[in-house]
Amino acid sequence: MSEILHSHREFAVGKSTVQVGFTNSAAGNLGLHVGENPVAVLRNRKRLEQQLGLGERRFVYLNQVHGTDVFDADISSVATAGAETEAEAERVRDAAPVADAAVTTSGVPLAVMVADCIPVVLVGETDEHQPVLAVAHAGRRGLLDGVLEATVEKMVERGAANIQAWLGPSICGSCYEVPVEMRDESSRSLPAVYAETSWHTPALNLPAGAAAVLESHQAVTRVHHDFADCTLENSGLFSHRRGEPLGRIAGLVWIEK
Repeated sequence: MSEILHSHREFAVGKSTVQVGFTNSAAGNLGLHVGENPVAVLRNRKRLEQQLGLGERRFVYLNQVHGTDVFDADISSVATAGAETEAEAERVRDAAPVADAAVTTSGVPLAVMVADCIPVVLVGETDEHQPVLAVAHAGRRGLLDGVLEATVEKMVERGAANIQAWLGPSICGSCYEVPVEMRDESSRSLPAVYAETSWHTPALNLPAGAAAVLESHQAVTRVHHDFADCTLENSGLFSHRRGEPLGRIAGLVWIEK
């Protein structure tokens, strides 16, 4: 497991063992939208599930559009199986729910893909000590528009309290250079994102902004930063800004069976 995961945490929620992980480039590209042969991508996904011991279970992957919609993984079936032809793989890709977050109370394995944006994994607990799991894709637009608030609210609606959140690898505030107008506009909405690169140009610190949003919610009791390495600086992670090799890592949450 350690070869394909950049970071991993295991802990108990009631009688369930919850696993939180973030892949590295050794797991292969997990995104169907970056130009790689889709059959090869689905093989990467299947290999990941096998190495993590999911058996016949499959991660739910999203069609992420930098929005704020939260997919209910408990009431909608999603085609996630492997495919032998490119046409079959494209059908799997097209069937992915259009959303930038997902939530489950029944233990459906969840995945969220990034290559500089923040993969956020959240775990809460009901009064009956049942886990409520969620993932969210927090890029600049989604973060400012409220994707994290929407995700936490959906968890609370399902009875979650004592929510913990893990910020996965993303581009750091010292590397995420943006036009000064974008920094000013973004920081007016969320002051914590205001930053400067290590070479003294305007930047955004998305992890600081995500942490500020999560920590302001009364249902969130802890935000973990120890997995939040910089994707641009770490060659073992995919980074859109670094370019080749193209690909997507994933934030994952699942319950051990």
